Amino acid sequence: MSEQTSGFFDRISDAVFSASDKLITSLVAVLSSLAVIIILIVFAVKGVRALRRWQISRIRYERYFAAAGVFEGEDSELYEKITNPTFLPLLLVDVEAYIYGELALRGYTGQRDGDMQYFISRFNLPPKKTVVRKRRFNAKKRGVYELGSASVTVAGEPVYFESHAKLYVYPRFVNLRTETSPRNMLTGDVKSARRILTDPFNVSGIRDMAPGDPFNSINFKATARTGGSRIKVNERDFCSGRVFMVFLNLQQPQESIPVKRFEAVMENALSYSASLVRSALKSGYRAGFAANCGGEKGAFISFPPVSGSGALEELLKEMAAARLYECGMSFSALLSRLLPEIRDADVFIITPSMLPEYGEQIKAYKRRNNSVTVYMTGR
Repeated sequence: MSEQTSGFFDRISDAVFSASDKLITSLVAVLSSLAVIIILIVFAVKGVRALRRWQISRIRYERYFAAAGVFEGEDSELYEKITNPTFLPLLLVDVEAYIYGELALRGYTGQRDGDMQYFISRFNLPPKKTVVRKRRFNAKKRGVYELGSASVTVAGEPVYFESHAKLYVYPRFVNLRTETSPRNMLTGDVKSARRILTDPFNVSGIRDMAPGDPFNSINFKATARTGGSRIKVNERDFCSGRVFMVFLNLQQPQESIPVKRFEAVMENALSYSASLVRSALKSGYRAGFAANCGGEKGAFISFPPVSGSGALEELLKEMAAARLYECGMSFSALLSRLLPEIRDADVFIITPSMLPEYGEQIKAYKRRNNSVTVYMTGR
């Protein structure tokens, strides 16, 4: 091979190796840049996650109900209050929580886990701002409901917030303006002629007309002042004594009653008892309640006759917590225990059965100048 040809191949070889070196150098530079960019992205993501976790750890989140208690069947609101105390915005914060199925959320279409409703509340929080959101629900069942913690998930790991809230759902309210006796749920014998009746000569106020109000209760002057748009009637006091005591017996009778049926009857009896006591207390009377079932404060419920709205709230809370299947004592023992405390009162006994000893104790109550009315619960 001539020297000219050999030199040509050498130049070509040098060019190829030079181009390869440049290409490798460029690839190394590109890969190094990519590696640096990836490392920076990883650190940036970790930094953003760390910053987000730090911000979320600083969040103040709480829940509370619009009222301490509501009556069964009523609507109420659950409020969520969340505060971002940092100087940076915090976006897409999903707070995950559960609420009891008995507190049925309005418009709820989420997942159900047993008797619980799972929901997510998404918040976009400006710096140094507080956001309050409310969820409307219907209290479907009497009871006491407590909410625990909620969580926000960051990078697959939950951050928990203790956000306790407590709600009492009182027994369903019965309108005593149209029902002066529990005839819709209870049937039985009246042991005393003294009843809860209104006094036709004693007017305590004026109110809107309700279904069942008699025509002769209309206050025509007050109605005329409304231009006839609303019919006004006289609100009358009760003509019986100013002290009421309601006893509720939740002891299963000797004859067999289906569990579901007995529960429904006792819930109705508890509902009427609560409405009766509520009406008496709101009218300024002294009223008490006792039941031989477990409650929030012990193995049985005992509220001697008192007056005032504070007493009503405490009593309704105890009724909300009543455990119908946990009889802490016999009904006979309950009557005997409270006998020394009850005098000159209208006593109402609601019971599914009448045992001989009840009759003797009723006589003892009458000897203390109490009038006693007994209602037998339906079966």
